[in-house]
Amino acid sequence: MSAAIKQQSEHPFMNRDVILNLSNGMSTTLKLMANIDAHFEKPFADSNWKSPKEISVFLVLNTETYKGQVQFHFDLMVAKKIIENMVGSAVDENSPEILDGVGEISNIFYGAAKTKLKDLGLDLNMSIPQPCWTKDLPEQLNKAIKMVIPFKVENKDCFVEIILY
Repeated sequence: MSAAIKQQSEHPFMNRDVILNLSNGMSTTLKLMANIDAHFEKPFADSNWKSPKEISVFLVLNTETYKGQVQFHFDLMVAKKIIENMVGSAVDENSPEILDGVGEISNIFYGAAKTKLKDLGLDLNMSIPQPCWTKDLPEQLNKAIKMVIPFKVENKDCFVEIILY
């Protein structure tokens, strides 16, 4: 086994506490802001994984030493339900409000995780969420390591993806 693989596996963004704080930030925010439960499943690593979901949000996940990205991938109907629960009225599935809403709630997820991780000694830089249709996500130029954390909302699959550079 090469040193490069070992070094990546010890990357702080792959640390159990980082993964749990990102997951907990998401599930707590969804419950508080949209009265929706998220049920997380076992994470897996796969450098070739691509999201099968329609809507994504990406945020830069950087410290002074480490660089990466976190992406949240939502089923369109889940995103619609989250936004409708947050605003209290129906939203058309083609409305730009859906992208704006998942960007905003992802910002809250990230902020909650960032606060908890700072208490653990991992000081993440600020990041502005970039919501988009998954087909419009920027291409990953290198074979980055990806940790994928599946979760279910309303019995539909969604994903958190941590990408290491």
